[in-house]
Amino acid sequence: MIQGELINKTIGSLKKRLENNNELLELQLGEGYLTQATCKFNEPANENDLLEFQKKLGYKLPEDYFNFLTICNGCSLFDHPQYGGEAYLYKWQDIEDATYEEPYEGYIKIAYIYQDNIVIDLKAYREGSHNYLMVKGHIDHFHEARPLNMNFELWFDRFIICQGDKFWNWSMYTAENYYRLRG
Repeated sequence: MIQGELINKTIGSLKKRLENNNELLELQLGEGYLTQATCKFNEPANENDLLEFQKKLGYKLPEDYFNFLTICNGCSLFDHPQYGGEAYLYKWQDIEDATYEEPYEGYIKIAYIYQDNIVIDLKAYREGSHNYLMVKGHIDHFHEARPLNMNFELWFDRFIICQGDKFWNWSMYTAENYYRLRG
């Protein structure tokens, strides 16, 4: 598969699941919790606007993330139908406002997921790294972000597969500390 194709397949399959189920997904979350969820996708971004945004940033956006924005310019994922949720990927127009930490040169926040920010290290991408995605707490600075060792489309695909669970934290819940950490 060519880098950038996975994002098309993942979004297409998710939209099909929603369409086949009256825009509701039945989810089984951790610890046997059952719920329903909705997802909302924004209209695609204009490619010329994205090219101008890249010029303003001084960095090229990763191809898979650029593709995502041309399919849907941000989205909210796995929202409870009544109470909403906290898993959304920003429109490109909102990235600059969301990325306010100093210094932020070379980093952009692209998503807010239950008090975590998903961050693209544009410098790493420019240097040829395919593992340019990072995560940080929403009150942390960029230098506190930790690498996710993946690109955007792998993260997005895994986030969909995990039904909105923060899979990047799973490794800390070992059999030795699960019950202690979960209370």
